[in-house]
Amino acid sequence: SKLQIETALYEEEKRQFAKGEPSVYLYDLTNTYFAGQCNNNDLAKRGKSKEKRSDCPLVALALVVDQQGFPVFSQIYKGNQSEPETLEPILKRLEQDTPPLLAPIKPTLIMDRGIATKGNLALLKEKGYPYTVIERRQAERDFTKEFMSLDSFSRIGTEAEPIYVKKIVEEGLSKVLCLSYQRRDKEAGSDRSKEGRFIEELESAARSVAKGSLKRKEKVWQRIGRIHEKYPSVAKYYTITAKEDGNDALSLEWSLKEEIRSTREILTGCYVIESTHQELTVAEIWQMYMTILQVESAFRTLKSDLGLRPIHHQNELRTEGHLFISVLAYHLLNAIELQLRKLGDTRRWSTIKTVLSTHQRSTVILTDSLGKIHHIRLSGTPEAAHQDIYHKLDIKQLPRKQISYVATRL
Repeated sequence: SKLQIETALYEEEKRQFAKGEPSVYLYDLTNTYFAGQCNNNDLAKRGKSKEKRSDCPLVALALVVDQQGFPVFSQIYKGNQSEPETLEPILKRLEQDTPPLLAPIKPTLIMDRGIATKGNLALLKEKGYPYTVIERRQAERDFTKEFMSLDSFSRIGTEAEPIYVKKIVEEGLSKVLCLSYQRRDKEAGSDRSKEGRFIEELESAARSVAKGSLKRKEKVWQRIGRIHEKYPSVAKYYTITAKEDGNDALSLEWSLKEEIRSTREILTGCYVIESTHQELTVAEIWQMYMTILQVESAFRTLKSDLGLRPIHHQNELRTEGHLFISVLAYHLLNAIELQLRKLGDTRRWSTIKTVLSTHQRSTVILTDSLGKIHHIRLSGTPEAAHQDIYHKLDIKQLPRKQISYVATRL
């Protein structure tokens, strides 16, 4: 069964690669899209696509990954699955279905903010799981005063991408305040782009009102409501008013909420990591949370290198098989990348595959004097770049020449 295969595979990976029991598990979900309508596929549901393919039905894949990037197990959900609702069954599976995977001391769970609801954090505490998460709510607002001055913050990260961090312990939890200027630039650029489009749509609505083509006030406010729904992250910075005459709107005006906007500018690029680990330093907690990149990398690899998307299967069983085969392929890919990293080779699988693609195995077809057709399989001579990779992966012998009789020509 799927469970037995995943359990046996992970146990073997721990035996070969891990040092003791894993101390950290990373949990996240992604989704991918179908090609076709999939009317008879119960997994195919409309939802919020992480690849912006809202035109297609989706299926969701959940992964629990250890700190070395190996999948502990996977779970397949319908495309409209709520992320926070998946945590409890995942914990039950960890505790009941796969007891050999758990050490006597429970591992720390690391999750993205999409899963870290208040209820889920309470569930983790109840079951005794330590955790490190970015809270789903905008917790940075509670620390606006602290973020206004970085004098008490420490600098970590790299020279090119510095991170400013500060640890606060309250209510038995460590709160790590983080500011990334790279993240600030990215968020500010996104805000400017959305705000520009938001203002353009307001101006378009105002012109329609002024010309009289948009007149009835209920229609005006319906249009404003649609604009709000389209740009909720920037609409909250503005107050919109309409000058009315009975049931008609005569003009539209809007003004900036200066205080809310200035607070947003202070908090742009800021986030708060919450952890049960009071004993760790601020840098250790931040580094622990950053291991979430392992599961994000797994999802990227599944989609870009291993053919996860799109899904062409029109029934549920084949869809599950497609996703599971992709996860099994990722086990092998991660083992290859990990072995290379241990020897100082940090190239990704896509690069390794490109290098090895020039070393080929060919089939020579010939007919002898008796009319017999033979296939001869031959490997090319590996170049230095190929031999370097084979040596690091402990591949000592390449496939030998194979000669096979196929048929007799009539």
